[in-house]
Amino acid sequence: MHAFRSPFRLFIVGVVGIVLLVAALDIMFFHWLSVPPEGSPGALSTRGQAQQRGDIIWGATFVGVGVLLLGWALGELFKRKPVVDVRDDGLYAQIGANQPEVLIPWIDIASVSSTVTTDPYDGSEREQLVVEIADPSHIPASMAGARWEGSKLFIDAHDWSRAVTEIALAAQGAREAALRSTRASVGNTSPSMMWETSVDVPPTDEEE
Repeated sequence: MHAFRSPFRLFIVGVVGIVLLVAALDIMFFHWLSVPPEGSPGALSTRGQAQQRGDIIWGATFVGVGVLLLGWALGELFKRKPVVDVRDDGLYAQIGANQPEVLIPWIDIASVSSTVTTDPYDGSEREQLVVEIADPSHIPASMAGARWEGSKLFIDAHDWSRAVTEIALAAQGAREAALRSTRASVGNTSPSMMWETSVDVPPTDEEE
């Protein structure tokens, strides 16, 4: 079972990026809604020149943020790679900052659950997948969309296309199946056996 980023949320992010780009054009050049700098276009007053510099700064900021949001939304829509995937060999998640793809083996996972936390910045409720890690060596030091609390890894799931509770249940089942398979393979392994062979040699006449 896997989940992608919600297409609707990506669409909204892309629309916000387009709005910022249009607003940048309005502020810097066309002034459809924004107030133009004081003075005539060829001879701005001192106050108008200050306003123009401010418009350029704001416009450039809007362009940068708009391009970033629109590019990210389009990239995620066309890439369509799962942000989390429950696999036979472990839990896959895009949480790495430098190398996004991370696979956590089931043998290193102590438990998987889900929770809802409150965002400290805007107070909104955010769904999260909680993965308790026994061995964190497979987790990159720099992460995106995830955070540590002790040995528990909280992965942000607010924009997933599938409910985080479904992913948590599927992960629990896959982990238990993988551990049962590991125990069964260990139990069916025949222990190594060694035979010691000795030969009794009758004494010779000289020895007698």
